[in-house]
Amino acid sequence: MRLESSSRFLQDAFRWAVEKTGQFVVTGTRSGPVNKGEGGKWYGPGRRVLDAPTEPWAQPRDYQPAFWAGYYDRTAYYIRDFVHQAAGAYLVGLEKELFNMFYTFVSHANEKTGWFAPWAFNFDNSVYYMDTPNETEFVRELTAQFELVETAYRLYLWSGDRRYVEDEVIFNFIQKTLTELTDRLDGAVLGEKNGIPEGFGHIFRISATYNERGFNAAEAADSIAALYQAILAYANILKLRGDSRGAVVQHRRAEDLKEYFNREWSVAEGTDRFVYAVDNTGTKHFEWEKNGREIHGGETLMFIPLKQLSEPGERNERLLDYIHDCQLDPRTRGDNIESLTYLPDLFFRSGRAEEGWYWMKHIIAQKDLPHEHKTQGANGDYPEISFTFVSQVVEGLMGISVDAAAGGISVSPCLPAEIGDVRLYDLRFGESAVDVFIENGRISVIEHGEKTVLRR
Repeated sequence: MRLESSSRFLQDAFRWAVEKTGQFVVTGTRSGPVNKGEGGKWYGPGRRVLDAPTEPWAQPRDYQPAFWAGYYDRTAYYIRDFVHQAAGAYLVGLEKELFNMFYTFVSHANEKTGWFAPWAFNFDNSVYYMDTPNETEFVRELTAQFELVETAYRLYLWSGDRRYVEDEVIFNFIQKTLTELTDRLDGAVLGEKNGIPEGFGHIFRISATYNERGFNAAEAADSIAALYQAILAYANILKLRGDSRGAVVQHRRAEDLKEYFNREWSVAEGTDRFVYAVDNTGTKHFEWEKNGREIHGGETLMFIPLKQLSEPGERNERLLDYIHDCQLDPRTRGDNIESLTYLPDLFFRSGRAEEGWYWMKHIIAQKDLPHEHKTQGANGDYPEISFTFVSQVVEGLMGISVDAAAGGISVSPCLPAEIGDVRLYDLRFGESAVDVFIENGRISVIEHGEKTVLRR
């Protein structure tokens, strides 16, 4: 896949990102380290830590198809990073890696884990002990669980691979997540069932949010937003499996959740800002604040428009302005560049090209600077930077969406003023391959071996 544009910055950054993703692919590596992490140590079951790989669980192993998704000083891939890198990974041709990693996550969810997929795995598909000391004590973030469900459907759309919707292990995981797990945690802290699963605070006890640097929320907007998209994905998967009645039920469930969120849950007296969390006392929080490394807001707020949970209108536009302003201000901006990688996605999905492009450029401008987690290396050595830049160009700037099984492609560009043309060559999805040109407002989709067609 190759891109040309009169914007030299876009052209060069896209080439860098595509090439950089190759650094993180481990497929075919023999005798690679496992369970290695912080400080160059090895982390084992029951929180054992070794200075040298002297135990069997620390011995090198043959790697399976996979790529780095997490800190570059940890020999592992993580759910949160994986789901955000998935579209970019597909676009650069990592289809077998994606399925292997996805299947590894979901196939390890069971009754003992409470139907949570374990948080991280080694490249040989064994559980990564640093974040998963045992089956009852491991990092559990509700947002990631629901994003994993959504990713099944997104990968089906890109690849046309029916295993994502037909494999019974995958489907069982999706069902258990959106029934047993969700029902068990609904009202678990606040005592009232409202369709929203709740967290107990600490990530090893079940967290309701991706925000690991703030207070312990009982209910959080990012997990609600991820749940909303997960339910929609479930509905679409049910329809593909021939269960039209079940699909209708789940679509209604998603719309009811969205209405409840916008009309009641996100509303606080005396402000028109969106509530992003409810703590264990029932207090609603809506102010974005930063105190040292602690942030109240951040991804918890950003996921509302990212997952299209908020309804279009003036209130939503003010939310987008608020997010942009808080991330611009060093007094409130997140310290981890991972958080910033969500900004282009949310602004492009909201039709705000200038802000989306601003944050893409900002992130690339930081790629050679040291990451805040210093042993990880430079920001650009954090895999999410390159993988998401690829998907943000294709899905965001160019507005490309596909249904590979049907051979369908839609193009709805969201180009900023400084980019007048983009030409993408050899975009592959499912069994199709196309070139997509956007020039002076005109869209051309050239199917390999076929005549030029125009589609929107």
